[in-house]
Amino acid sequence: MTPPISRPGPGSHPLILLALLVLSGLLLWKLTGVLLLLFSAILLAAAFSALADGLRRFAPLPAPVAVLFSALLMFGVLAGVVALFGWRISDQYADITTKVRLSLHTLLVYARGQPWGQTLLTQADGARISDATDTLAPLLGSVASGAARYLTYVVIVIVCAVHLALDPNRYRRGALILIPASHRPEVETFLDRCAVILKRWLASRLVVMAALGMLVSIGLKVLGVSGAIALGLTGGLLTFIPFVGALLAAIPAVLVAFTISPLTALLTVLMFWAAHFIEGNFITPLVQDEGVDLPPVLTIFSTLAFTVIFGPSGVLLASPLVLVIITAVQVFYLESHLGRPSHKAA
Repeated sequence: MTPPISRPGPGSHPLILLALLVLSGLLLWKLTGVLLLLFSAILLAAAFSALADGLRRFAPLPAPVAVLFSALLMFGVLAGVVALFGWRISDQYADITTKVRLSLHTLLVYARGQPWGQTLLTQADGARISDATDTLAPLLGSVASGAARYLTYVVIVIVCAVHLALDPNRYRRGALILIPASHRPEVETFLDRCAVILKRWLASRLVVMAALGMLVSIGLKVLGVSGAIALGLTGGLLTFIPFVGALLAAIPAVLVAFTISPLTALLTVLMFWAAHFIEGNFITPLVQDEGVDLPPVLTIFSTLAFTVIFGPSGVLLASPLVLVIITAVQVFYLESHLGRPSHKAA
């Protein structure tokens, strides 16, 4: 009797598999914004978990209670700072905005009086550069119109982060169910290592941000630049973005210092350089281990790449995304496929 001819299953045809892969890729591309929100929630959950681990070292608290207490502590401290210093910081930002516009106007007037400045303005294709500061109001209007949407995103991220931190094993088990049994050990290693690396990176970033913010505030206060607290706070927050954040933080401070004198502006530039020199050579090596230390060139180009792909969100999440990608390469390629222990894993 002739044995029955085996036919491929409905999902085993190469064209069907290719179509499924293409559709999955398109779906992921369409859901890029949602995936970035999910990654932001995971990052915030790692922060809650790291703080909860620190609390449990000093008090025998159950894990869920420690997570809830860490979230309340984090947002309570933030609310307290806003309540105590919010009015002062708001006034300083208003003064900074006025002085930045004055400084830009002064620079444009000076540029018009110079041959190179006239050439530069002529080559601006008829753009009204002199009115560049007048675009601030429409820009603020567009930001205000999208404030409700971004506030909704923030609430979603916070709520999801709390749930992830309260019961991470539940979501871990759910993810592992989708993985073939033969590959689950590698995925478990990847998830464990990502959790440790993200916690370490967040802890080191927070220390660096606080230290740099204080250094910048003290330096601007010594130089007599107004709005030192607000500018130092801005500098500390923007340090979350490696390299690019340092430049963005220095620009308004230098423009405000320029309203005092060109010499003060130059001293402000030198002060920012000294602050980042201290941060890069003393503070960061002290609080950041090799496992979360990204090469400068990789950091710069990954920030540019993720900005092009994901927009402004890519700037904020570039470094942790690169750390996750590097960890994936180490676990799934270097260790599992090539059998080579990665340097950082060792």
